[in-house]
Amino acid sequence: MNGTLVFLGSLLLALMLQIVQLPEWAAMARPAWPLLVIGFWALYAPTSPAIAAAWVLGLCCDVLLNAALGQHALGLVVVAFVIRRLRGTLILFSSWQVALALAPVWALYIFLMFWIDGLARHAADVNLRWLPILSTTLIWPLSASLLDSILSRRARRNRMRLP
Repeated sequence: MNGTLVFLGSLLLALMLQIVQLPEWAAMARPAWPLLVIGFWALYAPTSPAIAAAWVLGLCCDVLLNAALGQHALGLVVVAFVIRRLRGTLILFSSWQVALALAPVWALYIFLMFWIDGLARHAADVNLRWLPILSTTLIWPLSASLLDSILSRRARRNRMRLP
């Protein structure tokens, strides 16, 4: 599978997982799927256009979730930038350590969403806003290893084709 297709497919899957209807009890703790995917590409694929993809994916989230235009785009771009800046340190950690180290970055994203919603007068329960940080942190090792295995399998196939 072409690396570009994996990149675009993961972004599309994250967008679909973000908008799928869940029961109210599960929707409160929904992981921030676009955040996970952008975080993975920003961390493990330094040549990927993660910041540009964060902007486009964020705009799609804004439209699909009826948010202020640019709200999710700003948050995802900030996250992609911060993770790219921390890449040199984070790349040395295990998956669980990376998950814990990225929890403040996820919190920054959630805070930006909360702040912009407050400016736009979109009220939401403050306590429920913070559940996605926990679920995103807990799901990071699984999602990162899944994307990494897809990339590793593609890389092995490409090496086998070389003469």
